[in-house]
Amino acid sequence: MMLTPAKANAGNSSNDRSKDGFESASIVLPVINEVASLNQIVDTVFENNKASIREVLIIFCHKTTDESLSACNALRERYAGKIRIIRQNRPFLGGALQEGFGAARGSHVIVMYSDGESNPLSVGDLIREARQNPQAIISASRWLHGSSFAGYSKMKLLLNFLFQKVFALLYWKNITDFTFGYRIYPVPLIQAIEWEETGHSFVFESILKPLRLNVSILEIPTSWKARSEGKSQLKFYMYLRYVWVGLKLRFS
Repeated sequence: MMLTPAKANAGNSSNDRSKDGFESASIVLPVINEVASLNQIVDTVFENNKASIREVLIIFCHKTTDESLSACNALRERYAGKIRIIRQNRPFLGGALQEGFGAARGSHVIVMYSDGESNPLSVGDLIREARQNPQAIISASRWLHGSSFAGYSKMKLLLNFLFQKVFALLYWKNITDFTFGYRIYPVPLIQAIEWEETGHSFVFESILKPLRLNVSILEIPTSWKARSEGKSQLKFYMYLRYVWVGLKLRFS
């Protein structure tokens, strides 16, 4: 499947950052092997928040299936001028998100996941909070109002809960969910930070480094459900990297 991707830095001179407040949101959406959930997410986002969305940046890589690429092309035709398809150069999930950060033309950027784990109905809540607090990072939390997981094993749920509690105590911050990564960021902030992680641990780094810079982190409640299609790229050994990143940034 051949695509004509947008360049990661194409059009950055035409952006929505004329003021310090919220102007519009770019949504970063990495895609590997999703079709139905990808369509459902994009349709829901535009149906409920079209006026606030500058663009959806679909990031694809060499692992992205032909079926998923076809779905991306169809979405670009359906939402002409609102979908940009970008070929990923940096490796892994963190690299994909960094590609999106660099290409974003909105005043803010939202990280989402095309596997359906990030509830698209929460986009409106993230944007409303960002309008009120445009310099803050707004993070969607699965723990803010108690457990909001569907399809998560009891063991994983317990380990996730303990992980959040340990790092909330270690960083002395009242944050309930460090590791989901479903967030809205001010674009000038995330483009100014030097990122180091390229794997899934980037999700953790991308909240810890702003914390160390005393950026305000606010949370809104959201729900989470296990992916209904495709295969997760997250392996068990990757969780160990989360611990290393958390400790390194805390004591560096």
